[in-house]
Order: sequence, then C-alpha cells, then structure tokens
Amino acid sequence: MKGRQKICVCKKKYPMFFAKKIIKRLNFIVFSIAFLLSATIGNANVNNDSEKGKEAEQKEKKGKKDKKEEPPKVGNFTLPTSQQPGPLVSFGENIVDKNQTQLFLFADDYRGVKKHTIDIIPAILYGAADDLSIFFNVPVAASYKENKSRSSGLEDMFLQLEYAFYTNKTSELIDQATLVMNMTFPTGSTKKQPPTSFGSSSFFLGATFSRMYTDWFGFTSHGVVLTTSHDSTKFGNEFFYQAGFGRNILSIDSEWIFAWMIEADGQYTEKNKVKSITDSHSGGNTMYVTPSLWVSSKKIIAQLGFGLPATQHLFGNQKRNNYLLVANFGRTF
Repeated sequence: MKGRQKICVCKKKYPMFFAKKIIKRLNFIVFSIAFLLSATIGNANVNNDSEKGKEAEQKEKKGKKDKKEEPPKVGNFTLPTSQQPGPLVSFGENIVDKNQTQLFLFADDYRGVKKHTIDIIPAILYGAADDLSIFFNVPVAASYKENKSRSSGLEDMFLQLEYAFYTNKTSELIDQATLVMNMTFPTGSTKKQPPTSFGSSSFFLGATFSRMYTDWFGFTSHGVVLTTSHDSTKFGNEFFYQAGFGRNILSIDSEWIFAWMIEADGQYTEKNKVKSITDSHSGGNTMYVTPSLWVSSKKIIAQLGFGLPATQHLFGNQKRNNYLLVANFGRTF
C-alpha cells in the first residue's frame, strides 16, 4: 500500500511541476518579447524624434538661408526690379516681372560740326516671364542733318527678346546675366539723305552682366549688329563694347530712388558697300563717356545724360560728333 501510495503521490506531483516550469518559461518569453518590443518602439520613437529634430533643424537653416537670399529693401533695392537703376545708352538689362508692362519714350541728340542726328523712340516692354522680356521699339528720325542734306521720318522698327539665364541673390547683392537678340524691319528709307534705314533686315546678338549692391551697381555688355544686303548695298556690321557703374544717392521712404552713373559705350562699325563698291568714307571706331542721373518712383522712371566722345577714329573723310544729349522716360503698369 505504501508503495502504491507513493506511486500515486508521484503521479500527482509531476504534472504540477511541469506546469510551473512551462508557466515560468512562458512568462520569460512574454517578458522578453515585451522588453524587445518596448526597446524597438523606444528606439523608433527616438529615431523619429531625431528625424523630426533634424527636419526642424534643416527647416530652420533653410529658413535662415531663404532670408539671406534677398538683399534688404534699402538703397538700390528700395523699389521693385523694374524701377531699379540701369544703363541709359547701353543695350539690354530690361528684365521685369511676369505680366508687367512699361511704356518708354527715349530721345537722343548727337551733335557735330554741320551735322546732327536726333532720334525719338517710343517703346513698349512686356514681361513674358520673370526671366524673359519682349521689347518693341519704333524709332523715328526727328531730324537728320549732314552738311546741307536733311531728312526725317520713320526708321527701322525692331523687336527684341532678352532672357536672364543666370541670377544669383544673396543678402548683399544680386548678379544677373542675360542674352539679348533682336531683329529690325526695313521700315525706314535708304533713299533719303542722310538715310534712315539699313534698307534690309538686320540681326542683333548680345550678352550683358550686372551686379547690384545696396549702394553701388555695375554692368558690362557686348554685342553685334549683323546687317544684310539689298540691291548690292550693305551697311557695315556694328560691334558694341560697353560698361558702366553708378551709386545710389538717396532713397526716400520706400518711394523714390536717386542715383548717378557713368557709362562707356564703344562702337566699331565696318565700312559700307554701295552697289558692291566699298565706301572708304564710312565706318570707324567711337567711344562715348556718358554721366547720367536716374530718378524713379513705384510707377515713373526718368533718366538724363550728357556724353562726350572719348575717342573717334573714323575712316576716310567724315565729320566728327562733339557731344551727345540723351533722355529716357518710363511709365510702369
């Protein structure tokens, strides 16, 4: 009986022993899984917090960088781009905001001994995009005089495109480089003396570079007019080399900009060919130095200049110019 009883008792204890062991192991596995999950979630949260922190830091840096991409609205930057100082005699640098329109009335007067050339040029400028402008000009010869010969009337109209292929802005300056191209239409006359037209279409290609600081600004531009022939007559190609700089004088209550500038405008012209015969009394190299005064508000631009020839090397027997008067008035819409 003892033996059987012992056996019977043993049979009762072993199942409980195994059950406890299994429960302990299950508890260990559960706690281990819970610990791993907790650690994983914790790491994930830490990583998420870290990523969020990095994103916030990057956004903060980007925000600071973005703030530095624009110069302060003072000096030359007091007014929008279209109203900021630019060249008077030199070509190009007519980039305005998209859908912005400007009307201009430009006039120049080249004076010499027994000669003068007075032009009046109404024009319209339109911003097709923030980096592309369309400029249409209708030059009119108000009075041309060469010795006893006089002429006047419509000159060659031209349509110009300018594209800003490079713009760099910092907290201190704005750099911009542009490509300029235009085409003239022979709306003037070659029969008048002096002539008011090339007699055929011509094509202009050029490039500009400008840098604008709060107080100072400068630019350079280079280009070429390629003429075509008509009735065996071809006017000489023209090559332009130009540069200038200026300084802000005064800015008033974010409403007005006053500035001065000095431009050096060089032009080399090849000799003309008339009925396939080269005219030895045509062409040459001339450079004018032109100081000017700039005044602009949010809607108005006015610019006046007076130029003197720094050099005049004219081919053959040609009369020289003594000085240049030039003005430009604009209205922004």
